[in-house]
Amino acid sequence: MKAHLPLRSFLVIARAEGISFLFLLGVAMPLKYAADMPGATAWTGWVHGQLFLLYLIAMGSAARTQSWTWLRTAAAFVAAVVPFGTFVLERRLRRDATVAPR
Repeated sequence: MKAHLPLRSFLVIARAEGISFLFLLGVAMPLKYAADMPGATAWTGWVHGQLFLLYLIAMGSAARTQSWTWLRTAAAFVAAVVPFGTFVLERRLRRDATVAPR
């Protein structure tokens, strides 16, 4: 059970990071450029940046405790910079039975 805690934490942070990334790209950036509201990206970008850093820390912890290969770890990193990537990664990790379904 304890071995799954870093992975579960990673999946929660990954979901939050994915949502913040989509919000930044889909709401804040259009407001900044289309509606001339540069402040729209200030807080959204800051929150997303903090979540990205947490994501990297949680990814390292999950990779260590779950004995991920370097390829899986690299894929987890790439998932953070591709829109919807963290959601695809979460689904794959759950499908691979590395974490029990909810």
